[in-house]
Amino acid sequence: MTQKAKGLSLFALTMVAIGSTIGSGIFETPSSIAAKVPDSTQMILLWVTGGVVSLIGALVFAEMGSRFPKAGGVYSYLNAAYGPMPAFLYGWVLLTVVSSGTIASLCVLFAKYTYVFFGVAPENQHWLAIATIVVLTLFNTFSLRSSEWFANVGTVLKMLGIFGLLLLALFLGEQTIFSSGSAQALIPTKEGGLAGAFVGVLWSYTGWHNASFLSGDAINPKRNVPIAMLVGSSAVALIYVLTNLGYMKVLDIPAIQQSDALAIQAMDTILPGWGPWVGLLIAVSVFACAGLYVLSTPRVINQMASEGLFFKIFEKKHPTFGVPVNAIVLQSVWAILLVFVWGKFESLYTYVTITEWFFLLLTCIGIFMIRRKFKNQESGFRTPFYPVLPIIFIVVVGWFISQNVLSDNASAYSGLLVIPVGILFYYLFKSKTVR
Repeated sequence: MTQKAKGLSLFALTMVAIGSTIGSGIFETPSSIAAKVPDSTQMILLWVTGGVVSLIGALVFAEMGSRFPKAGGVYSYLNAAYGPMPAFLYGWVLLTVVSSGTIASLCVLFAKYTYVFFGVAPENQHWLAIATIVVLTLFNTFSLRSSEWFANVGTVLKMLGIFGLLLLALFLGEQTIFSSGSAQALIPTKEGGLAGAFVGVLWSYTGWHNASFLSGDAINPKRNVPIAMLVGSSAVALIYVLTNLGYMKVLDIPAIQQSDALAIQAMDTILPGWGPWVGLLIAVSVFACAGLYVLSTPRVINQMASEGLFFKIFEKKHPTFGVPVNAIVLQSVWAILLVFVWGKFESLYTYVTITEWFFLLLTCIGIFMIRRKFKNQESGFRTPFYPVLPIIFIVVVGWFISQNVLSDNASAYSGLLVIPVGILFYYLFKSKTVR
């Protein structure tokens, strides 16, 4: 019997919004951020700013999700605001940069924390990362219900573990969080400044909008998708700020700067010998997060194909399980290629972040076009304090992107270079559609 397509509950959508955001960032990026901005107050302000920006983005996207509840998320919003080409380009960078790059980076990190358990030599970690991608691909072709179960259980276990670490750090840590620290603590050990440090922050927050990709599979999407994005982004912001306070309660700034595995070191400082269990938690967290990206993004590729803007073979869904299996396989193959091309976690997430937030910025700007073009359309949710909140989002994210693109860090802007190639493919598919 063919499975009913619409079945994702509000709880499942919220777990997607939270689970696809909390993956590797909170465990890996605070050390890099401290290396660029070695001041506890500035570090917390960066995390608070990232949370506020994400919440504003969620408010804007909630209105768009209420107006356009069909599957596709950002792709559908860009199409409504600007037309088919920017929407196509977003789907194109999802495939070539954002989603595939995120899956690759998360699986590389999973391999880093688990290769010892699997008996894999350190120099062969990339093969374990590739095997992880294959396993996740197979799991997400079984059924929508299997994917929902995976998202729910993985996210709940991850949240319980994070809260355990957070409570232990806040109550058992002995550091003074907002002390001025030593002179050494105020010296950056990496270049980049505030804008460079903000890359790690926004990488960690990226994912709050992924619930909008699944509107076509959701129960009551006009109501549930906006709520899931708002609750998810708010919960993640609170968790991130408190977790960073927990790190600072246990370790001083120089120790955070120099740590290669911050969460493990923090736990070992509180409870010696318990660090490996945190490593296992990180592995579970990263694995579940990667699975959510394997689940959500192929819906966009599937929609592009159904509109004649991608190869027809990716329009098909599995006749029994109802999932876009061809699109899932394509995305996973490309992620495997990126593991070979880039290899390192830091290179992959830097490659992804600027490009994804560039399109989130375009989407937020699009709310002005949408309100003019669809002024008579009913919306179940409207962005509060319009246009002030969208303008704040545009200014902050615009500053972040411009500062990094103008830097000499090639990985910060290399993902944008696939856009001209995408324009060529767009006109290729468009010409075939016209014929």
